[in-house]
Amino acid sequence: MRHFKRNSIVFGIIFMMTMCFQAQNRYYDYKVRNPEGKVHILYMAGGNWHDHLRVASVLRRFLEIRHEYHITYSEDFDVFTRPLDAYDVIIMNGMPTHFSDKQMEGFKKAVEQGKPLLGLHSATAALKKDKEHLPMYTEIIGAVFKTHPTIHTFPVVIKKQDHPITKNIGDFEIYDEMYFYSKEAEGSTVLIEAEDKGQKTPIAWTRNYGKGKVFYTSLGHGVEAATNRYFQQLVLNALIWLVEDTKQ
Repeated sequence: MRHFKRNSIVFGIIFMMTMCFQAQNRYYDYKVRNPEGKVHILYMAGGNWHDHLRVASVLRRFLEIRHEYHITYSEDFDVFTRPLDAYDVIIMNGMPTHFSDKQMEGFKKAVEQGKPLLGLHSATAALKKDKEHLPMYTEIIGAVFKTHPTIHTFPVVIKKQDHPITKNIGDFEIYDEMYFYSKEAEGSTVLIEAEDKGQKTPIAWTRNYGKGKVFYTSLGHGVEAATNRYFQQLVLNALIWLVEDTKQ
């Protein structure tokens, strides 16, 4: 009888632990969360010098809890070597130093054939050591990062107030990194600018690559920027603009 009671307690504990583990997996595992009816974002990040995971967690909370989006976060750029049909839009906020041929081809093909792309902050600093693939990547994203002044609070100026991405956003201030570029690809429409020591730089732009719509903003270095309500509204507006003609 004593052994039976002891075994019952052990089995009870194991059963409760199993149920808790399964419940935890149901909540946290993106593979079993149901994105049906929601815009599914492939959020690519990773690389040096940035706290990509914390920024992504802020944006995930904003987009999934306050708005009807579903995010899959990854730092494995081999995802571009596989079909991307499950995703409605790509957010690129990573800075890998290199792409393989297959990664670059998959990324290029996805955007070229109409997969919308939203580039955040460090996306223009990616592939800096990849001379083979950087030119093509630059044509897609729109520029190559060169330098930035010390992180500080600075004003940004809306240049195209009538664009759907900026229509409900006025000039604002943000604590962030202000990017300057060594190369800017032709064909971009600049939406937002900023200035440091008399030198202006684009802060956000749109462009097209093949059938794909592209939006990029250099904002979003850290949590302070990611929690800025104007930055969040900018990202939300960009997502709406990017997918409005592609998700039926």
